[in-house]
Amino acid sequence: MAWANWSGAQVFPEAHCEPLGTEAALQARLRAAPRGQRFRAVGAGHSFSPLWGAGDQLLSLDAFDGVAEAGGQLWLGAGQRLADLGPKLAGRGLALANQGDIDRQSLAGALGTGTHGTGWALPSLAATVTGLRLIDGTGTLQVLSDSDVLAGARIHLGALGLITAVALRLRPAYGLLERNQGVPFEALFEGQHARLRAQRHGEFWWVPATDETLFKQLREIPIPRTSRLTPLAFGEEGTRWGPSWAVFPSDRSARFNEMEYSVPVAAGPACFRALRSAILSTFPKLPWPVEYRLVAGDEGWLSPTGGQRVAAISVHQDARRPFAPLFDLVEPIFKAHGGRPHWGKRFSWSRQEFEAAYGAGLDRFRALRARLDPEGRFLTAGLAPLFGAPNHA
Repeated sequence: MAWANWSGAQVFPEAHCEPLGTEAALQARLRAAPRGQRFRAVGAGHSFSPLWGAGDQLLSLDAFDGVAEAGGQLWLGAGQRLADLGPKLAGRGLALANQGDIDRQSLAGALGTGTHGTGWALPSLAATVTGLRLIDGTGTLQVLSDSDVLAGARIHLGALGLITAVALRLRPAYGLLERNQGVPFEALFEGQHARLRAQRHGEFWWVPATDETLFKQLREIPIPRTSRLTPLAFGEEGTRWGPSWAVFPSDRSARFNEMEYSVPVAAGPACFRALRSAILSTFPKLPWPVEYRLVAGDEGWLSPTGGQRVAAISVHQDARRPFAPLFDLVEPIFKAHGGRPHWGKRFSWSRQEFEAAYGAGLDRFRALRARLDPEGRFLTAGLAPLFGAPNHA
């Protein structure tokens, strides 16, 4: 039976995705596996980067979808989709502090690749992790709560073991008001992004085919008694409102592949202008938008922000079309402006480039990976060139 990721770009023709529903079953499966067997946990498949490889045994953790209190913490099942988590937290009067505009991912997958939303003062979802339940490569259950270890394990890429549950820093439930309006991108760069910074969440979308920009703003409001959640067509000005978990996601029914880089915030405008010039020259009829967001930095060892505030810029291509021509055009521009790639999106970096960008953080993560998974059970063909011995490169 074939398994494919959300966009269809990553396909395993003969993959068997094995569902296991308890921590004990996962432990037994790992301990019974022959030496050399590699495992990969899969969720919604919303990652565009090939972090796995042929021959991996795929494990589905979809059954880990509960919300339960234990040891004074609220533990969230790591296999559940963000779309399902929001209403569950709302039932307890709680909410995520931030979220991206796609909610199809599994919780562990979103955390493990550094998925983020927008916000001058708001970091990635991974920065809110306060605890992880993880079955390591030896089949041992680890409950990680030490802040230093968590700094390395928050963005884990599936390389440390099987995440079964997560504890997050949550906040009281709240509402959001979304407003979309046409604003020239140069106006959004004025005053060091003053109009973007003035919003709790501010971003813009630029469409090459029309050369128009849509400014999207989200403002926190009390949870409204009534909601207006009808999706807005892309490029349509208007407003909508409701509980935060329902307003964060946009309509993403059309499938695509994506490349995203985080560049230092001061370099964001110059990087965007260079991207715009290149795309208009080569792909002037591209109907898919370029997305520009501001994100606060976080100190995770593998965080693309590098601990500083960044402009996260994303380029999209229709899933039915080859993405390489567009991504090969824009990636050198991202690199020239000091960008780091999103782990869950398309990129083509060498081991040497990662080492130059991440330095000691990458070395520390390799050491943590080797300690938790000494036999390389989760060191898949997609991860080995970066996290294995140098001869894998």
